[in-house]
Amino acid sequence: MFSELFNEIARGNTVAPDQLRRIFDIAITKKLGVVKLPPSFWMQDPKINPRVDQLLWAALLLDDGERVALAFSALAVEHEEQQKKKPPEEREPIGRVLDRYMQELLTLLPKENRHQQKMIRKRFDDVKP
Repeated sequence: MFSELFNEIARGNTVAPDQLRRIFDIAITKKLGVVKLPPSFWMQDPKINPRVDQLLWAALLLDDGERVALAFSALAVEHEEQQKKKPPEEREPIGRVLDRYMQELLTLLPKENRHQQKMIRKRFDDVKP
């Protein structure tokens, strides 16, 4: 759902916050509907089950604490289910996953926008366990 928007951001273009909010709200509704199902019914199609990293990125770009919390909740549920399938020695802490997603977002953003990066880091620190 967000791929084209993040391609635009990577090219240095801006995305209207209203558009990003609208897409986030639709995507989080879909994601929460999917994670309420038993995991064996989770679809992998990103049009039905949006990518959780992109949900988190959108919420961070919006600098919206409630949306960040919703995205983090979906991430936590999805991550926990994925970790159950792995042996204990191969499990990855959620904090490490969050750090990786944060670095991917910062790499995507234009380097010149230090204010936006600082704002994103602060919002990220607010949710990180």
